[in-house]
Amino acid sequence: MGEKYGDIKELFDKNDKRVIIDNCQKQETLKNVKRNLKTKNQPALMTGSYWQIMKYQICYMDKTILIVHLTVCMGVVFLGTGQQWGQISMIISGALGALSLLEVGNLFFSRMAELGDSCYFNVRQLTAFQMVYSGVISLVALLAATLFSSLKYQLDIMKTSLYILVPFVFTECICMTVMITGIGRRNLLPLIAVGIFSALFWGVLSLIPNLYEASALALWGVALIVGIGILTIQSRRFFSALDKGEIVCAD
Repeated sequence: MGEKYGDIKELFDKNDKRVIIDNCQKQETLKNVKRNLKTKNQPALMTGSYWQIMKYQICYMDKTILIVHLTVCMGVVFLGTGQQWGQISMIISGALGALSLLEVGNLFFSRMAELGDSCYFNVRQLTAFQMVYSGVISLVALLAATLFSSLKYQLDIMKTSLYILVPFVFTECICMTVMITGIGRRNLLPLIAVGIFSALFWGVLSLIPNLYEASALALWGVALIVGIGILTIQSRRFFSALDKGEIVCAD
């Protein structure tokens, strides 16, 4: 079945290369449709407001992983009240970065993407919504834990925040790479494996004291900026891949 999927995907990829979308022609066609509807006294299709769209996303999304995500984040905030937060913060940050995109990937694992742009659902909107709120939830939990730990144990909150943001961003970059290739949109295991590897990798780095000296602070800042830049580029590529559509019923 995997070979069959690969053959069909290859045919779609070859066909996509020959398709050139003329945006000007799209706009002109839309104007003609609206003009014809107006001539026939038929109402044009109305687009919902941003609040209506958000309400629909919350209503139709799979809330199972959201509940798991919120539970994990509450546990992370609780860990911030303990003295061990400084030792495990980078591991937790990497794990939450993977969990955030795992929640986004659940849209594809549940085959919801096959309905995108074919009826009521819009995969791009659903994905963007889940990507934003899952990232915000994880970052709020990490920063809240860091704030609690910093106030209780007199840690430098700016440095600690920088140390946890870099693993979070780079883990999301790695997971996004898997999802761009399509493997992570069809199989749960690669994303889980990448998340575990990333958490272990940042755990090993946390054992190297030289990386946390004042002289290395600039390096962490540059790493964060580079990571955000990479993640931005990858997000654009990911949504570009979504615009081409998933292969429907390839299973």
